[in-house]
Amino acid sequence: MTDTTKLRSETFATLHAPRLEALWRDLEGHGCSTVFQSLAFLQSLEDTVVRERDGKPVYVAILDSQEDRALMIVPLTIRTTFGVRRIDFLDHGVADYHFPVVTREVANDPSLAERLRAALLAALPRHDALIFSKLIREFRGVPNPLWTAARLIETREGASRIDLGEKSLERARSQHSVYNKMAKQLAKLKKIPDFEIVEAKTPREIESILNAMANQRKKRFANNGMTDSMQDTAIFAHCRRLALQGCETGKVVLHGLRVGDDWIATSYCLCHKGVITGTLCSLDEGRYKKHSPGLIATILEIEWAQRHKFEIYDFGAGTYDYKDRFGGRHRAIKAITRAETAIGALYLAAWRARLSVRLWLMDRPALGTWLRRRKNRVLSLLGRPAGQERRAPPALSRRSGATGSWSAR
Repeated sequence: MTDTTKLRSETFATLHAPRLEALWRDLEGHGCSTVFQSLAFLQSLEDTVVRERDGKPVYVAILDSQEDRALMIVPLTIRTTFGVRRIDFLDHGVADYHFPVVTREVANDPSLAERLRAALLAALPRHDALIFSKLIREFRGVPNPLWTAARLIETREGASRIDLGEKSLERARSQHSVYNKMAKQLAKLKKIPDFEIVEAKTPREIESILNAMANQRKKRFANNGMTDSMQDTAIFAHCRRLALQGCETGKVVLHGLRVGDDWIATSYCLCHKGVITGTLCSLDEGRYKKHSPGLIATILEIEWAQRHKFEIYDFGAGTYDYKDRFGGRHRAIKAITRAETAIGALYLAAWRARLSVRLWLMDRPALGTWLRRRKNRVLSLLGRPAGQERRAPPALSRRSGATGSWSAR
């Protein structure tokens, strides 16, 4: 490819369009993407969460005109908020990173990344404001064409990951005591009658673990004045659909630690092209909490990934202290905004002001928790659900209607 190679764009309203599906499969196969932009993940998202939300999905493909192949595909959503037409990355609270499906050629050609970004902006439908709030700079050595230093906004969010090479992981184990401590705690749990570690494979196991996870997370989040996305029926259905398809093929790893009939910790991971990403976890607040079953579950995920020859364990987004205990390498998550109209500029000014307040409250966690609880209380008195807690998650069944596919690694 040369600097004179002509680029063109095509837009689509659904990822089930045969043309887009073919372009996506080809680019995902030889290009770079996170699991949150894999074909199976986004098709499931479109079929469960997107149909329940405001706005419409828009998929923009940037192609090499000469070879008729996609070089970058960006999943977006466009919606109207307070009269402002806003474009966001297709996310709805379930994607950790905003990183497109993109050719690996951008790793050796910085000018190509700039041209792809310019082609995307030119292809966007009419809008007032654009917000990409979870950008990472690169993924597995491939730069993110949407990341532009001139417009980056600090969010103080981040992520961490562990290299699973034998020497790298051994170094992490020797430098961080959590590995030895959790090995001792696991040995204690194994002495308890009826204790077992379950890797879910059957619909019954998936049902039991996911329902336990949702119930435990609801209680834990409520204690901090927060709401949990798993309490949303559509998001729960998305997680269930992926698990029902992926647990048998190794694309989803769903672990549970159980004593008798009681789950004391659960964890949910997504697997994609050599990377395993921890996305959901929970633990029971009862008598076995002293054994740190949540941390043990993370160790089990890392060990599973190493046994199955994965190269990276990704903790996903979130700057939580417990992640530092495992020796992960950190990377920043930042935002980019762009106003196309005067009303869009006003909207983004308000968005940035709200972000500033959130960052200020991050340094005052007790005040933040108190304010969230007061807010949720007021919403409850008004008869309105707080945050994403709109509906209770449905019970899983063997006849779940899952029709999506979880593509091969």
